[in-house]
Parts: sequence; C-alpha cells; structure tokens
Amino acid sequence: MSDTDWELFLRDLALCLATYQDRGPAVVWPERAHTVLPSLDGAYGGEVADTEWRPAPLGAPARRLAADLGHVMGYPVEAYERLLPAGTALPLGRVGADVLLFPLSGGARCRVEGPGPADPRGGGVELRLRAGEMVFVPARHSCTLSEAWAPCRLLLLVLHATP
Repeated sequence: MSDTDWELFLRDLALCLATYQDRGPAVVWPERAHTVLPSLDGAYGGEVADTEWRPAPLGAPARRLAADLGHVMGYPVEAYERLLPAGTALPLGRVGADVLLFPLSGGARCRVEGPGPADPRGGGVELRLRAGEMVFVPARHSCTLSEAWAPCRLLLLVLHATP
C-alpha cells in the first residue's frame, strides 16, 4: 500500500463526514479501500467472537487510521474492533457519538434506525454492508448488524466531534 492510497482513502472518509455529519446516515465506498483494508485486517488477532468492542491495539494500522482521520477532521477519533460470527446479530444501539462502521472482511446486513422510536413499518435504512464499504451512523441513530454469512471482522471509528 502506498502513501497515496492511504491519503485517498482518508480523503474520501473526510469528504463523507464533511457532507453527512448533522444530516443523516450515509454509505461510502472510499477510494483505494481494496489496498487499505487488507493492512487494517491483518492486525486483528483472534478467531473467537468478542463479547464487546475492544480498542485497536497500540501500533495497529487501525489506530493510525483513527489518528490520521482525527488530524484531518480536527477532533479525536478512536478505533475499536470486533468479530461478528456467522449467523449472529449485533445491536450497536445509540453510541452517543457519530461512528463510521465497516467490515474489514466478510459482510453483514446493516440496519440504521433514526433518532425516534423504532418504526415497525420499516422507517430505517437497510443495506448489505461488505468489506470496502462503510456506513456513517450519526450519534442519535442506532445500528444493528445481522446475517453475516461468514465471520465478519469489524472496525468501528468513534468520532468525538464537538457539537
């Protein structure tokens, strides 16, 4: 992976955030994801499902991504990892901060609900999220991942933007 790949990837993340923060959820397909994601996925250790999100280890590429994105955006960004086993669901809930969520490998169904009570008639956004695609989930929204066909390694970037 070249520095240019990394910079283009960061640029697309920053553009998504600049466009959609304070507006609503969004899906982004960052340029050069195919070269950046393998470097992020390689640092994840373990095949056993996590019971909670765990901070990306010091020195891990996911930590570098969080630091570089935070530098570009002008606020702190934290990186967390988790393994979603095949056939399980993972409710993310309302985190209290904007987040970028993306599979490093595999894929899962992703449902984002608005800030109000859940609408049983389907008022949310639902999509199939695959490696190379990211979803931006605003702070007051909730998100649920389900229907992973194979174990799905996830990266969560928590954005601590000031209101």
